[in-house]
Amino acid sequence: MARSTKALFVLTLVAIAASVQAGKANAQDASALLRASTTAPAHISYAGQVENVRFGNAGSEASIYRIEHRAPNLTRRTYLAPDSLYGDWIVTRGAQSYNVDVKNRKVVVASNAVVDDQVALNDNFGLLRSNYTALPGPTATVAGRPTTEIALMNKYTGQIIMRIWIDKQTSLALEKENYAPNGSVISHMRFEQVRYANDFPTAIFDVPHLSGYAIVPGISHGAPSNDLQASVRTAGFAARGPKYLPLGFLPVTGDVSDVKGIRTLHLLYSDGIRTISLFENNRGAAVDLSHFKAQTMRFEDHEGQYVQEGPTTLLTWAEAGLHFALVGDLSRQELARIAASVVP
Repeated sequence: MARSTKALFVLTLVAIAASVQAGKANAQDASALLRASTTAPAHISYAGQVENVRFGNAGSEASIYRIEHRAPNLTRRTYLAPDSLYGDWIVTRGAQSYNVDVKNRKVVVASNAVVDDQVALNDNFGLLRSNYTALPGPTATVAGRPTTEIALMNKYTGQIIMRIWIDKQTSLALEKENYAPNGSVISHMRFEQVRYANDFPTAIFDVPHLSGYAIVPGISHGAPSNDLQASVRTAGFAARGPKYLPLGFLPVTGDVSDVKGIRTLHLLYSDGIRTISLFENNRGAAVDLSHFKAQTMRFEDHEGQYVQEGPTTLLTWAEAGLHFALVGDLSRQELARIAASVVP
């Protein structure tokens, strides 16, 4: 090999190595920024206006609301649109929420220890990282703020499941898109305005005490436990769990709560972004599907009813003296396979 050819070959190898190292560094930077975004609301206070759109079979549902958030866990949302929600507001104080329904003059009080606005469920960053690759994208301006785009690609399917635009200075997620397996947009959230401040009056986040408003208990979930077997033992009946889960999904939390006076077990599974919820009870209480166009489906030796809204499927069935409801942003066939493994 001539000296000039050897030199060119060496330079090419050096360039390739440098490119690989640069790619690794970019991926590490994207992962670090993503991690920072999951914890940003715990220490960043802000106010703004948010547009949220979810796409379904019958069209899209859009809402616009003002938001005030004081770190770590006080939030108020005031709805500006649609007309059916105009003037309603929600105060969240940690796990407790107070939903003020102005038209019906009531305050719905609920408790849910897993409520948050983070990118990944319960900040379970390790689960997200094990199933998704964070791919850095171009910079963009959102609500007047410079942001970095990060795409999250599922390691098993190679599909982009989510794109997030993260404020370069504060690490707050200012825009987010979720995608169905076929690539269509499931939902889109975007800050139209945002400002960072710590000067919010305390009264903004006070528990609502409104004259003439009825106090109505909502669905309150018990404190979740990472020990799903412990949750199953406290259900008060011979509960069941799935023996099959799609690649990447793991048990996350379980809790027991009262739904309309009926003791209900909720088991939650996740791959870091997508979730599967399994609800069950032994009181003969099936999910009310009267407001939906439910269809019958047979899977193996089972029969159930399902409702599909966009990418989300709800599948219900009863057997072994129990009533089950399975919910997830998965295909009907995949949910059926999970359901069949609950009571083989």
